[in-house]
Parts: sequence; C-alpha cells; structure tokens
Amino acid sequence: MSADQSTIAAAEKAIRAAWEDGCPVAGHPEELAPLAVRRWRSAEHRIKGETDRESRIRDLAKGLMQIHEDDPGHVGPLKEDYRYLAQRIAEAIE
Repeated sequence: MSADQSTIAAAEKAIRAAWEDGCPVAGHPEELAPLAVRRWRSAEHRIKGETDRESRIRDLAKGLMQIHEDDPGHVGPLKEDYRYLAQRIAEAIE
C-alpha cells in the first residue's frame, strides 16, 4: 500500500468512526476521504498567512461543507459537526 493509499485509508477509518459516534455529516467515507486528504494537503494555497493546525482544520471543515451542502453559508448547527469531522480526519492523517 502506498503512502497516499494508507493516508486515504486512515481518513476513511476516521470518517467511519465519526459516523459510528453519531456525526451526521460523516457519510460516504470512500468518496469523502480522498477529497479530504487532497484539501488538507493543499491548504497553503487557500490560507493566507500562517497555516497552523487550527487554520487547516477550519479550512478542511469549510471544504467538507462545500462538498455536502447546497448553501454552505446556511449550515447552522451542522457547522460544529463538520469541524468535529475535520478534527477527526486531521488526527488520522497527520
């Protein structure tokens, strides 16, 4: 298994675990994991200034919202679920 495949597999596992823990936005790990890994790796291109861990988690959560939501500006309480999922993915792939 290549490094990319193992990173994606770790992200899939984190997404499944988040789903099992009751996170309502953690579905479709096979589709979501590669997108999340790509977003995590390319954060420097979107984040101005420092690219610390918290900034990257916020950026990943924003990307997850854009993938799932028709209008990411109106996610309301789900915003915290996306942040939780982003944290779980970050922990798994770091």
